Amino acid sequence: MKNNNSANMYSNDDLFNEILVRIFTMLSVVDLAVASMVCKSWNVASRGPTLWKKLDINKLNSRGLNVPLRPYAWRDEHSSQKMTQFLKYASSLSGGNISCVIFNCYVYLSDVHLTSIAERTPNLKRLVFPISGNISKIGIETAMRSWRDLQSITITSVVHHFNIFEAIRKYCKNIVSLKITGGFEQYEARALVKCTPNLKVLSIRKMKVNMGGLCHVLNNLEHLEVVNLSHSLIVDKVDGAFHLYSIDDVLSRVNISCKLITCQITTSHRCKNPFARNPRRMPHGSLENIWREDEISSLSH
Repeated sequence: MKNNNSANMYSNDDLFNEILVRIFTMLSVVDLAVASMVCKSWNVASRGPTLWKKLDINKLNSRGLNVPLRPYAWRDEHSSQKMTQFLKYASSLSGGNISCVIFNCYVYLSDVHLTSIAERTPNLKRLVFPISGNISKIGIETAMRSWRDLQSITITSVVHHFNIFEAIRKYCKNIVSLKITGGFEQYEARALVKCTPNLKVLSIRKMKVNMGGLCHVLNNLEHLEVVNLSHSLIVDKVDGAFHLYSIDDVLSRVNISCKLITCQITTSHRCKNPFARNPRRMPHGSLENIWREDEISSLSH
């Protein structure tokens, strides 16, 4: 009889934990961290491996950590320390199971933030940088040394492109998917060919793309399967003046088998009016959209 009662108790506890885990899948990472502090059983459930495949810090809400919707948020020392504490606590709950980290778009990322999360996420496969911050060469080298299994990355101006590509070349040999925001020039093209020879998926959407650099990438990255050029302006300097190129101009200069995702100028308002401004947008709305959206589903978030 005693054994039956013990078995039933174990079964009930197990069922209760399973129910809690299912409920917790509906919570943001901030709410999940708060839930873990309620009681022992909630803390145990909040550590479920299935809850921590992705650390989506992009979903920080105003009630949880009060992140303003603008670049350079969390730049002051108090806010930065608060973010560091949150990253450490959330990653400790994960038990090393995090394979994807998406930073909040507007959080000002520092070396301390990056290295704190890097040393606690050794199995990271995908990384999305925010749009503001200041990461040093030492900071990015330290982080990338921990992320040798990294496969996908979204690169922004938060880190100097020279530093990130050098770190990728040294430590991240498995990068197959990459998105760049802010511009694509000759340097980025040469760095891609040199540092990510196994690249399969590339997104350089809604930006100014250097014609020579684009052709260099398409002709030299032999494993490329898809390149997203949607809403981008393909340009180059000819006799001191900028010249705009069409996708047909590109195709006439390269020999490729990969898929090019482009928009139709006749139907795309953005491309018919590339410099038009929408007064209804937030001041930084367009920049956030470039960062968040992508025609390649694996690179959108």
